[in-house]
Amino acid sequence: MNEIWRGIQRLITGGNGMRRANLVTVVLLFMLIPLLPLQEVSANQSVVNPGPVEHTLFFIGEADGTKSGSMTPSESSLNNFIENEVNTEASAEQLKLLSFESSIASDGIIPEGTWIYRTNYRVEGASTAAANWTVEIEIAGETFSNSIFSVAGRGPSFDIDVEIDELVVNQGEQIIVTFYLENGIMWTSPDDNSKMFVSWGGPESTAGLVVNAPLVEIEMMEPNVDGNEVFFPIRFHSSFGNELAKSDSMIAKIRGDTIQGDPYISTISDGVEVVYVWNAEGFQSGEYTLNLTLQPQEGVNIQTEIIHNLVLDGSSGDGDGWYPSSEPVRTGGTNLHLDINVNQVDDRLERTSKLEIEGAVSTWIRWGLDNIGNESLDSTSWWRELGDSGSIVGADNLNNRVVDDSEIDILENYLTGSSRNLADFIDRALALESKSILGGDPFDLEGALDIDIDMNGQNSFGPEPITITIRSSTVLDSGSFVFIESFVRSQSQTYWTKVSLDATLSTNPLQGISNVFSEEIDSNHLRIGIAENVRVSFSSEERIDDFRVTITPATSFVDGPMIGLFLLLAILIVSATVSVRGTRNKTRSPSIFWLILSASILLVLYTMGIRMTLVLGAGVGTFVLSLIIIFISPSLRIDGLDEIPNKKIPVIDCPICNQANPITSDERPLRLPCGGCGRTLLIE
Repeated sequence: MNEIWRGIQRLITGGNGMRRANLVTVVLLFMLIPLLPLQEVSANQSVVNPGPVEHTLFFIGEADGTKSGSMTPSESSLNNFIENEVNTEASAEQLKLLSFESSIASDGIIPEGTWIYRTNYRVEGASTAAANWTVEIEIAGETFSNSIFSVAGRGPSFDIDVEIDELVVNQGEQIIVTFYLENGIMWTSPDDNSKMFVSWGGPESTAGLVVNAPLVEIEMMEPNVDGNEVFFPIRFHSSFGNELAKSDSMIAKIRGDTIQGDPYISTISDGVEVVYVWNAEGFQSGEYTLNLTLQPQEGVNIQTEIIHNLVLDGSSGDGDGWYPSSEPVRTGGTNLHLDINVNQVDDRLERTSKLEIEGAVSTWIRWGLDNIGNESLDSTSWWRELGDSGSIVGADNLNNRVVDDSEIDILENYLTGSSRNLADFIDRALALESKSILGGDPFDLEGALDIDIDMNGQNSFGPEPITITIRSSTVLDSGSFVFIESFVRSQSQTYWTKVSLDATLSTNPLQGISNVFSEEIDSNHLRIGIAENVRVSFSSEERIDDFRVTITPATSFVDGPMIGLFLLLAILIVSATVSVRGTRNKTRSPSIFWLILSASILLVLYTMGIRMTLVLGAGVGTFVLSLIIIFISPSLRIDGLDEIPNKKIPVIDCPICNQANPITSDERPLRLPCGGCGRTLLIE
């Protein structure tokens, strides 16, 4: 029945010269429908077409007057902020500023109404920017436009309405929106450097095209019961299937309770297939209502439900679990934790990069390993290219729904055999930056690569965690080097929804670090005697997508953490010795206080990773100050002299320290403590 309707829509949307003939054909088809043998839809299967949905197609991707960006209905895809400066010079010609393209999401009717072009902008150096703006929208070959004179303030956005006629459209037909500037910009209170910028694509961006058009057709298919697990397949027939099938924008409920865990997502010819897995242990056979809610953006909620009659007797259903017949998508939501450990060894950097992957990309890797060489794969599939490689030797047990050791060996050997293959896997298959993860250009790596792929004990199909460990080595050239930088590639389709990082660099006892320069991220630099450590980290809640940390190795042996520690301790020992000896006849407490304070400061500076030459310079400075403190410290006062006025008091010199000690008693023999060194003097 759906195919009949789609055929009718194609007839209606024929060229202008054919529409009258097509209309006659459509009328005849309507008359024949009651006579056609229609396929009965199962009670356990339902197709829901919500019709036109008012939503925003957000602008994403690089775009200017020469190239077009794209559009998406998914707010979670807004992760790459782009800003272009507007050419504000007056021109007699129409100036093309921006262009964005997208496909019609689903078959259906676009009703007559108003679409809104929304642009984000900011103005510098002036109060307002007034101009004639034109928006042109092409929908399946039909063009609509509107020109307005608008006075834009200093931001953040302004709208342009475009009236749209009713259209019958098919999935895959194009929507193209173009933004023009007419005759330059007129400024209010400008300066010599007035500028205007337009922007889009960032998490806070609202730039896009507000439309009322078909978005998706949802097909809720018959479930598959396997033991205590029930698999609910749902198909999204839409050009935006990948964007709609995001784990954070879909909610599936069974009897009102949310189904936990990320669904399996795979591609179909006109969209994606989403499979939710429900653990039915403890439940009885009967009727169960499955509800699905799509929330691709704020204010858009598409809901559907179906009642399934489930037989839950613990026996196997139609198959062992669920295994998609086509390649899973990588955009369903994936967690990535990158753990990097770098050791500076002589003139080399030994790097271990560990990628912990859980979610849609993990599902894609497991399925792909079991389908290496599968000739039914799409020609653009990365796994198809791997299978076509002349260096690949086929593995036993392919397509047996589990990942075997031989299949893992194929991928490991393929990646270790060529830096080009490894770079392609990281850059294109995983949408990560190979240079950032490996510590340099893959083609400049020194020594043999070592790659280990760990399924973490789960070799069956699913989103369970996978750990990929890559060990690489690069030569440490003179000058600075990039320790870690942004490693998630900018792309229109988001693979990595949660990203975290923990990167650590360690030197040996004789190698120091001159400087650590961090851009857009905090770094911790510590010196612990046997090594210097630099650590950079962030959690998935603190995710940073644009950052860099550059390290400059020290060139002097004095900057080595162990040599520096010995020199610092030597300065402190000399300071302590001089302070004790220099205060034999003076008040000692100021020198002791300064000694403790200066030692604490120097050790803090040393531990914080301050450049060693500066720390040693500070140590010399504290030594000089200790000499000054000794010089200005008051001499010791002789107790008892003030109590015996106008009386000549005999004294005795200490043979050890030469301190003159008053004899205030006539008692003999007399034991008298020395006021200088504390030794007991005997007077007979």
